[in-house]
Order: sequence, then C-alpha cells, then structure tokens
Amino acid sequence: MFNQEKFSKILNKIAKQYGNITYFANAASVGRSYLSKYINNKLPSPPTPKILEKIAEASGGATNYDELMQVCGYLNSNMSSKEIVAQNICKNYESDIDNLNIKDIDKDFIFEILIKQEEHNTTVINQINNFIENNYGSNSKTKKLFDIITEIDQQIKNIVTVPNNIGIPLYCISKVPMYKVSYFPFEYSNKENYIAIKAITDKMLPLLGPDDIAVIQLQENIVDGQTVLLLIDDSYYEIAKIFSEANICKLYFMNSKYEELELSRVKIIGEVVLSQNKSAFQRKGGM
Repeated sequence: MFNQEKFSKILNKIAKQYGNITYFANAASVGRSYLSKYINNKLPSPPTPKILEKIAEASGGATNYDELMQVCGYLNSNMSSKEIVAQNICKNYESDIDNLNIKDIDKDFIFEILIKQEEHNTTVINQINNFIENNYGSNSKTKKLFDIITEIDQQIKNIVTVPNNIGIPLYCISKVPMYKVSYFPFEYSNKENYIAIKAITDKMLPLLGPDDIAVIQLQENIVDGQTVLLLIDDSYYEIAKIFSEANICKLYFMNSKYEELELSRVKIIGEVVLSQNKSAFQRKGGM
C-alpha cells in the first residue's frame, strides 16, 4: 500500500538538502509541480518505478530505490528487491526439497543463508553442505539436495544489476508487487520512456509466455486494442489487450482458457511494444 505521508517526508528531506524543491526537481529530471503534489499529499497513486529510480539517484543518500519501492507499495516487506527475487527462487524449489524429508526449520535455515548471502560469496555452498552432512549424513537424498542447493545458489548469483546506460530497468511482476531484478539490454535513443517486464503467466500465449520479456513504452493514454501493462484495483499487475466501453475496461487474454475481465479501476502503465523472443508486438517501422 502506498504510504503517502512517509513518501512526503522523504521528498521533504531531499528538497531541504537542495535548498528548495526546484533544484531537487531539476536534479531528478522530474516536474516541480509533480513533486510538490506528492509533498503535499495531493496524489493518491504512487509514481512509476522509473520516477522512483530518478528520485533515489538524486537523493544524495537520503533514501534509496528499495526504500522508495517499499514506501510506494511495490515491495511488501523490508527485504531488498534482490532478496525478494532470491526468496522467490528458493520457493520454486521448496516442494523438491520437501520430498527429501528435510525438516522445515533446517530448510528455512538453508534458504536464509542463500537469500542473505553477499554477492559472489564462494563459501555459501560449503557452509550449507557441511550443515547437511552433519545433520543428515551423506547419502543419495543429501546428494540430490546438494545438487538442488547448488542450482539455487547459481540462480541467485545470476541476479545482477548493471549500469543504467546499458539498458532499461527489468521488473518482475507477481500477484501483488512489481520489483526490479536487473536491466534489460535495449538499444533506443530515449530509453527513459521504457521499462521491461518479465511475464509470469501463460495468459498471453502464444505472444508472451512465462519468463518472456515484454518492453513497455510508458504512457497513460490508451487506444482500444492495445496490449498494455496495467495496475488493477491498486493491487496487482496484468498484461492484456484492453478495450473500453461505457467507463468499463474489458481485458482480453490471448490464451483462450482465460476469460475476459470487466473492470472499472485500472491504471495504465504503458503499451507493450516488443517481446524478447519475437517481433509480434513491434510496430511497423520500429518504435
């Protein structure tokens, strides 16, 4: 949930560092009146993650991107975005580990080590392997567990953040939050107007499946028939084709097993203009 009061305090703190809100707005490349409205609690919806990243970069250490994402409701815990992604990776293997009859308290201990590890820590696997051998011995089940842990560790170590000039922010969406996981290589002169999203469902197959990446051109206006990223009821994100009729938005999914939705509370984040693996979304003549 968007914490307007806390967000206002953070912006006030940054503005005081600059002397006034105008200098702060210029440093963040954000409109002065736009920031002023948030400082005075006039806007009920949070800025986009792209704007939050600009504010964080201009804050002079007064805040950071993860804090802003949490305050604005994109993150639902005190964990960093990287830790949240690492947690999700661990959850993907939870049932496999449960099948090996590992105690829940030991499984949670192992996951905690993997999630909280420092970047490029080479001792994590040895630490976990020693723990498993001391508590479960060396056998076929622990060998399988070692292999799973090694695979999880490698995926977590692959979570990287590269400089902003290499690409556009890449986000993952789940049932509630949207959080940055890295950057997506994207060659275009005006990259500030784009983000990338990793899909997690098969609702838009065959155009966009799980783990496919869609490039989003940020915009609030829509044209009927566009494929868009949108926020529904301030609670979860969806990618769908959208049509409007009598103040009701109808969402259509490419996969026929999902029924259309009729909604009244939606916020458009932007249009899908390109997918990672195919050019089905690309406009004629390029972007």
